[in-house]
Amino acid sequence: MKSLGKIEFYWGALIAITLFNTFLGEQFESSALVSVLVALTVMYKGLMVIDHFMELRHAHKYLRLMMRFYLIFFPSLIILTAFF
Repeated sequence: MKSLGKIEFYWGALIAITLFNTFLGEQFESSALVSVLVALTVMYKGLMVIDHFMELRHAHKYLRLMMRFYLIFFPSLIILTAFF
């Protein structure tokens, strides 16, 4: 049997995080804590996708910085709105 490579590992991690978010959404009432946890995991998933599937960690520094800014800025706005 072939061992899992890096891509398969990250793919499995993305699926696990998605299932965790689904579990949070189904089991708990809508609260600020759940919103923050989901926003943080979405941020982490986005960073994993741009680094490992879009291979932007080898791209130009400016492009990588803009994508990371996007994936940190918008979930941060979600976290801010959870408290107002």
